[in-house]
Amino acid sequence: MTSTVLDVTVLLLCVSASVVVLGGVDVDPGSPERTAADAADRLTTETATVSYAVGGEDGKRRSVHATLVELLVAAANVETDADATAARFRSMALETVGDALGARTRVDVRRPIRSVNRTATTPSDDEIGGERVTADERVAGVADEATTLASVGSPPPRDADVSVTVVRHPTSVARAESEPLRVVVRVW
Repeated sequence: MTSTVLDVTVLLLCVSASVVVLGGVDVDPGSPERTAADAADRLTTETATVSYAVGGEDGKRRSVHATLVELLVAAANVETDADATAARFRSMALETVGDALGARTRVDVRRPIRSVNRTATTPSDDEIGGERVTADERVAGVADEATTLASVGSPPPRDADVSVTVVRHPTSVARAESEPLRVVVRVW
């Protein structure tokens, strides 16, 4: 009996260790095998600290530590005509997220204008806001009318195979519409 309990305990420890090791494997941001789901996973789990100057030249600084998606949403909620401190935060947050995700990744934070359940009936390309939108993006809800609040990275080339996923994230800014923001992640 004692031998069986010991064997089961050792087995459970080995399984736990392998789960931790496999769970810690990350896909390199520059890897061609990386997908939008990999980038979205990184956005929602990886944390970073943004440090920015406050006010005048007295050397005061603030730091914000959050997940990449939280930093992105916070930066998206900074008004375009905000004061210099808020503008510095927005700039640093967008730069930090862009650096963490690497090349071949485009992330757009969008606020839906209206909710539309669309499905793609034919695989066609359309133009939404000057960018190509594929049937996969239409199914993912990317093609719904929305206002883009912030973007990180360059748009994918027209001839690239694009992987798309959408992360919905609540906003901390009180507005009449209560829909969460859509963080559209595209990787090619």
